[in-house]
Amino acid sequence: MNVFRILLAEVRYRKLNFALSLLAVMIAVALFVAGPILVDGYGRQTQVELQGLEQRVGESAARVAQAQAAAAEELTRLEDETRVVMRDLGFNLMLLHRDTDLFQFHSTRVPAIELPEEFVQRLAANKRLDLVTHLVATLRGKTDWQGHDVLLVGWLPEVPQPHMKHESPMGFRIEPGAVLLGYHLGQGKQVGDTLQLGGQQFRVAQILPEQGTEEDIAINLHLHDAQTVLQKPGKINVIMALECRCPIDALPAIQQQLRRVSADLIAVRDKSKADGRAAMRASVAKKHQQIIESHKAVLEERKEALAATVARREKVKGLMETLAGVITPLVVLATAIWVGLLALANVRERRTEIGLLRALGKGSATIAVLFLGKAVLVGVLGAAVGVLLGTLTAQFLGARLLEVTGDHFALHYPLLLIALLGAPALSALAGYLPTLSALLQDPAVVLREQ
Repeated sequence: MNVFRILLAEVRYRKLNFALSLLAVMIAVALFVAGPILVDGYGRQTQVELQGLEQRVGESAARVAQAQAAAAEELTRLEDETRVVMRDLGFNLMLLHRDTDLFQFHSTRVPAIELPEEFVQRLAANKRLDLVTHLVATLRGKTDWQGHDVLLVGWLPEVPQPHMKHESPMGFRIEPGAVLLGYHLGQGKQVGDTLQLGGQQFRVAQILPEQGTEEDIAINLHLHDAQTVLQKPGKINVIMALECRCPIDALPAIQQQLRRVSADLIAVRDKSKADGRAAMRASVAKKHQQIIESHKAVLEERKEALAATVARREKVKGLMETLAGVITPLVVLATAIWVGLLALANVRERRTEIGLLRALGKGSATIAVLFLGKAVLVGVLGAAVGVLLGTLTAQFLGARLLEVTGDHFALHYPLLLIALLGAPALSALAGYLPTLSALLQDPAVVLREQ
């Protein structure tokens, strides 16, 4: 009788035993295949996702850098514009002789004590003076104008400070023989008209816009013309100036620096202009900082999201690897024991068959082929179905539970080869002891019991 036919007849006759053995091998192979495929697929997707996140973080960092550069450039421009606007608000410091009666000065706007004209040149050349800039020498006095006592101011062009950054000059640049009339004094006058001051004739070069201050009733002319009209040659009494990017409370520092530079000077400050200039600069700096902090916050959020994603995915991947590394060996061991027990039960059920085959002259090789062949058949079929089932299970679980797309899964041919070869070998190994038990049975004893 053909051994293969006997083997097939045995499978048909004991379907439950064969099915249970096949199911155990299928489950073991499916887990053996599904675990690594699932872990690898999840790892591939994680790698792609993290690369995408890293790319987005990099792009965000580049955008932050660009935004910072653009913001810095824009804010530099705004600071320049602000500086011009603040400069156009006018001088906010008046440098006077230290013995000036400030009560009298604030009442008349004309200091009683003068300084030599060359004093402003010496002051501008002093490198220790860096808290005050835009030095303009003036001479203030009162003169009669159509029956009114009006303010007369002589202006010298701004004296440059070689040690300070060059900026557009401040103050009036008035040609000798010309006058600039305040708004109220200019009513009824036109540019080009002439007027008499101190016995001299002057031409109206400009009528100034309304300021709402004493400047509306002032006559402005060149310093040397004013010295002639007021009969004070070579004299000045007020040096107009501007704080150089100083904080709001810098007046004490300015006074201290002036004492070191010249013991003859004090500073009188227009607080409203100084505070407005400082507040504007502080506002620009605050806006600058807000823009930078906003971009940094976005970048930090994306970095934290990337770190959280990396940690979460690494944790899930580690858990999967642990489960695959622990459960799969346990299932394989349980399968081997299960197959071995089923094979042992099969041997006991077939004791009579074994005795008859022995009586008919079949040798140990034939008996071994019958039992080990069945084990190998279970292993081959279980491996084939288990590989397919494991692959499909990995893709199904990956898509449903871990949201892994199909293009991240890849077949591991070495793993499949191990499964296809290892399952029959494991099944045969599990059936070795039952087969050995069958070979050791005495046919005479078995048939006598029947």
